[in-house]
Amino acid sequence: MTTTPPELPCAGPPVTTDPEDVDVMLLAGQRPPAEGQWLLVTEAGGLPGSVFSAYVLPPDGRLGRGGDVLIRLTQATGADGHDAIGVSLWAVISGRLVPVACWDLLAPDEWPERIRQTAAFTLDMLTELEEHGADMRPRSRIDLDSAAVAVTPGIACRITTDPPGR
Repeated sequence: MTTTPPELPCAGPPVTTDPEDVDVMLLAGQRPPAEGQWLLVTEAGGLPGSVFSAYVLPPDGRLGRGGDVLIRLTQATGADGHDAIGVSLWAVISGRLVPVACWDLLAPDEWPERIRQTAAFTLDMLTELEEHGADMRPRSRIDLDSAAVAVTPGIACRITTDPPGR
């Protein structure tokens, strides 16, 4: 008896229980799955060609925690009928999903370089906030798909002025 292997997502490596960093540039040119895809940014240099890596979050494990920088990829179609990618960049701050930037209808092979500098800036900004005592609530987990639907723009009040744990 033979079994058919499960179908893999359109973009990214096979999902395992122990995720590994993926070079985001390797995802260029690939179409995300129909339900979209979340990437947890682990490192991003602002210069072209510098490091840009992330974890591909599995469909049943799309959780974020305070201090995370995330990329959401969605399928789109350009006005000319060609494949396009919707890309948005998010940060999790004090238990809230905060929209950082959004790019509509990017060419599938161009999106990583288009968002690299914004991802690097966001990582640096969150690191700076944490170093100055902001409580990002890194142990609080949120469901990304639910939070993205009910998102309220803005950063929580007094995030940089309250002592950690308050």
